Amino acid sequence: MTEEKLLEFLYVAPVALIEFDGQGKVKIANPRVAQLFNRFAPGGYFDNFFTFLDDVLPELKEAILAFNESGGQVMENRRFCIEVPNGSDNESLWLDVTVMRQAEDDYIASLNNVTNQVKSETEKYIAEQQLSTVFESVDGHVIFTLDTEGSIDSWNVTGETHICSSDSALGKLLSQVTNLSLEDNAQYLKASSQGEIIKQPIQFKSRYGDAKGAELCMSAIHDQRNHNRGFSVVLTLGH
Repeated sequence: MTEEKLLEFLYVAPVALIEFDGQGKVKIANPRVAQLFNRFAPGGYFDNFFTFLDDVLPELKEAILAFNESGGQVMENRRFCIEVPNGSDNESLWLDVTVMRQAEDDYIASLNNVTNQVKSETEKYIAEQQLSTVFESVDGHVIFTLDTEGSIDSWNVTGETHICSSDSALGKLLSQVTNLSLEDNAQYLKASSQGEIIKQPIQFKSRYGDAKGAELCMSAIHDQRNHNRGFSVVLTLGH
């Protein structure tokens, strides 16, 4: 690749690229830097990479000073957050930074904007916590999940109260905590993975040793590409 082509590539790259020396002084930066930081620094550029990130990533300078190799990767995908002005309020800008040492006094940093990814991960985490709270508070329903092989990988409080502890349930097959046969267990998993919702009466032995009845409802959990990621199971007690 010619120098002209290389420069053209660097200027249209979707990640922010900054070249700086061992003291943090910026030598060159591509336009993506200005696009990312135009609300944080005048014109989106800054003179010193260390000073710019001192409050949010102080370990960057420490890692560079401690790096003894003549070249190589100093830091990989270290995530950090900068609060950037957004009108009368601030907005969180999340970035992953990777730093390479090119020569004794020459470093290149790439910064990737992962704000949308972090927002999605946060929303997913909150939703999972809210759902977990609902599952734990539901009385009269044993709500749990199975992995793709049919082993129990989550267990709620109602299950602990009426059937067995989480430690006893986790890793077991449905047929090991109910009267379901191994053959029916395999058949239900297969039918569920093919899109069928299983609804069947079932019995189990309570943790006190007496027989109890319930209605089993099982369905498969699929991802966005319709791949099976496990199974959702509800035992409605008293049936």
